[in-house]
Amino acid sequence: MAELVSVDAGDERTGIHQADLQVMKGEVIGLAGLEGSGQGALLRALAGTAAVRKGRVEIGGRDFTNRPARRSAEAGVSFLPGGRLEEGLLPGMTITEHIELAGDSARILNWEAARKKAAEAIDAFRVKGNPGSLADELSGGNQQRLLLALLPPRLRLLLMEHPTRGLDLESAAYVWGRLLDRRKDGTAIVFASADLDELLTYSDRILVLFDGRIFAQLSTRDTDAEEIGTLMGGRVTV
Repeated sequence: MAELVSVDAGDERTGIHQADLQVMKGEVIGLAGLEGSGQGALLRALAGTAAVRKGRVEIGGRDFTNRPARRSAEAGVSFLPGGRLEEGLLPGMTITEHIELAGDSARILNWEAARKKAAEAIDAFRVKGNPGSLADELSGGNQQRLLLALLPPRLRLLLMEHPTRGLDLESAAYVWGRLLDRRKDGTAIVFASADLDELLTYSDRILVLFDGRIFAQLSTRDTDAEEIGTLMGGRVTV
């Protein structure tokens, strides 16, 4: 299977001291670690939203190091941050406006068509709202469903920070159902989570970060929550 994304980077300003990672097509990689261990910085380096002073970020064999984030997006990379309203959505804007912003903004806006498109997205992703609902009026689960609806149809790499934090079991299962559908289409997924069960259930590999470094790489078939927890504290298992 061909390498899809590679990062070999270190930048103490952003909290990454050393990271050497290769992601394959259709692979799901989970990032484990105590809060502030570098998971968010690594995701942002891959997404192109954080500068990398040392090392390289390659997508499909092309160098994307410190190129504008829109270049990464054009190459099929999307990032869903943990702060749904703080970074992912725009408070005070409706579902319709979000759907339009995520689409082709170059064309002349037809509000009737825009509302119809938003209604279709609401139905497809089971968002409990209407085209005129404000993003900040939605529950956390519905905000996450809206973020999924905003993603491009085809992606090489999907990066996520705490994809199911604060969601009930039904919403979390629905979110992962949609994500695994993308995996079947070849999308690689890298996600950070504080939920060890989530990491073990959905990941092919788990990378444990400690003090800004990838401290261990584990196959989910050969590890468990106890080992991951020990490694997260910076201790080597025996």
